[in-house]
Amino acid sequence: MTRTALLLSAAFFLVPCAFARGGETVAVVFSGAALDPIPSYKAGGELYLDAKRIGEIYGGQVYSYPVSGRIQLTLRGRVMQFLIDTKKATAGDESFDLVSPAIARASKVFLPVSFLSSEAFERWSGFDARFDQGTKTLQVERRATAGPVRAFSYKGRTRLTLELGSGLTYQTVARGVGAMEIVVPFGVVEGDDQVDVDDGVVSAYAVKQAPRSVRVTVHFTKTGQRWKAVELADPRRLVIDVYGPGIVPGADAVEEVPAASPPAAKVAVDLATTSAAPRRRVIVVDAGHGGRDPGATGTRGTKEKDITLVAALELARVLRERGDFKVVLTRESDVFVPLSDRSKTANDLSADLFVSLHCNAAGNHRETGFEVYSVSERASDPEAEALAASENAALELEGKKPEEEDAKLILLAMTKTEMVNESAPFAAFVEREIGKRIGVPDRGQKQAGFYVLRGTHAPAILVEMAFISHAKDEAQLGSRRFRRRLAEGVAAGVAEYARKKGWLE
Repeated sequence: MTRTALLLSAAFFLVPCAFARGGETVAVVFSGAALDPIPSYKAGGELYLDAKRIGEIYGGQVYSYPVSGRIQLTLRGRVMQFLIDTKKATAGDESFDLVSPAIARASKVFLPVSFLSSEAFERWSGFDARFDQGTKTLQVERRATAGPVRAFSYKGRTRLTLELGSGLTYQTVARGVGAMEIVVPFGVVEGDDQVDVDDGVVSAYAVKQAPRSVRVTVHFTKTGQRWKAVELADPRRLVIDVYGPGIVPGADAVEEVPAASPPAAKVAVDLATTSAAPRRRVIVVDAGHGGRDPGATGTRGTKEKDITLVAALELARVLRERGDFKVVLTRESDVFVPLSDRSKTANDLSADLFVSLHCNAAGNHRETGFEVYSVSERASDPEAEALAASENAALELEGKKPEEEDAKLILLAMTKTEMVNESAPFAAFVEREIGKRIGVPDRGQKQAGFYVLRGTHAPAILVEMAFISHAKDEAQLGSRRFRRRLAEGVAAGVAEYARKKGWLE
């Protein structure tokens, strides 16, 4: 290398980072899991991230070539190249336009956030990326064509559904006498999963992204169990019914399909529409806070009221998909609903169960995890008592005094001993099922005198989904995949309680 080239190379990488903004970082959530944050830099109104860290997040590698001013991103055998300070990128014969160029500073290279979240890069990479400017969070998920998988437990039967994109084919095959497998050639899922169902029929299922296919393995509780598969539409999905030990599918079961049959030849008789169903139980889902009551606020500005609303909408969708619950939301938009009106909604409908969703917060920003509360006049611990007092403070926005309302509800609670006693086992089911599905610590089942629970004439629980005051918890709460997995956990707990009560066939 000539002396001139060496000087140019040195100048290229030693430009001072005058554009750095006080060590600000961008939170990263990949497929529902919070990763370590990335230092961010701003230049010319554009936010930039370390290219090597981006390569690691996407499962690829980044190489920089100082002399030629070139950056190379290699991902799954494909290569994209950038030229420093040029608003162009190339991948094979394809050319991409950037709003802002790639840059180099202090021996590092950086890519603009705007390009990572562009349709062109998402299509090339196979990952969807969304950057939340308000909370400075980058959410990256595989651009899925298959999934998610959902499991629904019934008496003597477990139903699993796998959503499928158009054009995908699949095979269903037995794996010995204790499992079955679904193979979707060229399918893509958001991420690998391993869920312990443990409902007496299915012990667990696993979702695996193989290099050229998706594989879903369903493990039975005992050997020799029967299963049947069909394809249903709107949305397109594969349905697998697994039957308990010794149970032979009846005439109202889904019709068995030979593994060699093409998808177009598959015909189904949906159990939800053909069998005599018991009374549809009413589940009220409560999105905590709303309107002028924002709830807690995260370190990056995430508002509790926004998270609880999208989580409640997701939970309602999952519960409705079962077809055997009537689901009512206390709010479906950013509006203020008094605590007493939330309880009244449930009572007027003679609700069978009540679930209130919230985000926890603590002065100690290291506190992390989820908790499930049932109602009690005596808190299980001082932290639970303080949390209930914080949530009950919303009464002041209604012009009520918490201490006066407490006195009224103590008298009411004396007449609802059965409801109080049933809330604890309900909470235990939900806690267990959430713990199987999400990657934050399980802080256990607790009791406290939450106003919204005390006024409800049905078994009622309050779920603190994670700590909005904890950096990684806050980032995960903003993830669609994390919220969906949490909603599936709550729904599974609801179904398990309902099954134990004999509500589900």
